[in-house]
Amino acid sequence: MGGAFTIVATSAKSDFISKFTLVHPVIRLLVIMCTNLFSMYFFFLLASYVGNPDVSPEYVIIGNVVQSVSTSTLYSATNISGTEKHTGTLEPILSSPSRLFFIFFGKSLFSISMGFVSVSVSLFYAAFIFGVDFSSANIGAIVLICVLTCLSLAGMGLAIGSIGIYLRTSAILANLFGYIGLLICGVNFPVSYLPGWLQVLSYGMPLTYAVEATRSAVGGSALGTMAEPLFMMVLLGAIYLTAAWFIFGFFEKISRNRGSLDSF
Repeated sequence: MGGAFTIVATSAKSDFISKFTLVHPVIRLLVIMCTNLFSMYFFFLLASYVGNPDVSPEYVIIGNVVQSVSTSTLYSATNISGTEKHTGTLEPILSSPSRLFFIFFGKSLFSISMGFVSVSVSLFYAAFIFGVDFSSANIGAIVLICVLTCLSLAGMGLAIGSIGIYLRTSAILANLFGYIGLLICGVNFPVSYLPGWLQVLSYGMPLTYAVEATRSAVGGSALGTMAEPLFMMVLLGAIYLTAAWFIFGFFEKISRNRGSLDSF
């Protein structure tokens, strides 16, 4: 267990250093600030124009606050394998005696940290630019939901990205699931608006429960009333993370046998 922790910690440290060496932290923050602002403003204007009583501008803003975590965490975690393959570092990683899962889990910690930053920026925008009323909000519950959302989406991202070990690139998967979440997870309209078969797919994604729980917390609900969506979100995150463990091992073995490590 100590060896696994060391691998995760070392992988995370090297990834943080390389990421901040490549792009200055201030530049990363500015990108997050601009991306979140423009995205939230677009859907804010759209909701204001449509005038659907079930989908108020505040409803949409809260949904996009949670969606900002998906952009920073799910996308980045999914794209780890593709990035390693594209930069030519995947083969040296696979040549090490360490389990690929632990290395990639360590690398996902950067994505998780960016998720925290992203949702903090979005909450600031929601309160001070878009006028969302947080006076009766359960702040402690909101913080807990944000933490669990980042962890759950990172687990999902690793599961999806593990397939990228064998594919030409994982960027397509990252974009695909990012936009699927935006469309079917209740970010900009209720899940009940979707066809029945899409609702089933929606409830298989942690983001759906994160959006539901966050809206309840902003409304001032007690943490106990959000137990079901929080439990489902954590459960799905754990399932995806477990799947990543097995999928990484499976595709790692196939890639080594077939010599397709550098395909991109």
